[in-house]
Amino acid sequence: MKKLLVISPHPDDEVLGAGGLLVKAKKNGFKTKVLTLSTNFPEPITKERLEISLKESTKAHRILKVDKSVYFNIPTLTFSRQNIPNLTSRISKEISNFKPDIVIIPFPDRHQDHKIVFDLSMTVTRPKGVSKNIKIVACMEIPSATYYSAPSVEPNFYPNWNIDISGTIKQKAKALTEYRSTLSKTESARSTKSIYSLASFRGSQVNLNYAESFYIVRMQSKKNIL
Repeated sequence: MKKLLVISPHPDDEVLGAGGLLVKAKKNGFKTKVLTLSTNFPEPITKERLEISLKESTKAHRILKVDKSVYFNIPTLTFSRQNIPNLTSRISKEISNFKPDIVIIPFPDRHQDHKIVFDLSMTVTRPKGVSKNIKIVACMEIPSATYYSAPSVEPNFYPNWNIDISGTIKQKAKALTEYRSTLSKTESARSTKSIYSLASFRGSQVNLNYAESFYIVRMQSKKNIL
């Protein structure tokens, strides 16, 4: 059985960036796993806040048919203070246990957590050791953080892999609504309307109704991947 792993900096990033792919992969016979490194709250992480974060994520993952969800529960915006070798080892262990064929990681956009998780992900997915059999490593587009990078000064997201999610976009949008504690009525980039708008735009670029876009950073395969 082929396997898909999504490494998500925060709860809801996996929906925004790869919700459609997660459902489609499951329909195509993949086993799916989401590794969420941070919570949706800064310090201090109270028991109540943690329960809210996990409850919302569990409901979203149920809609996306995720087979396994793993949470590190690191307070948001504290990655720079973490023990990086230890964190790298923990992520590598998750890869070793799951043995994914495809790994989806965050694009290094304006959000500092996304940048650090991107760096960690690139390290743990190097094509050797526990990661030698990974076929594709690709960055996902996470609005609104991806939009705020300075053009030409910072990395900008230009996809080279577009997945048809016309049949799974409803589940993607529905899953996002479960993150009630983080959805904003004033930030339109993180809304179900934006999900449809972005997917429609990305789809129009490749003659699809709705698409989810990625940037492949590593690809290797002796056989068909999908």
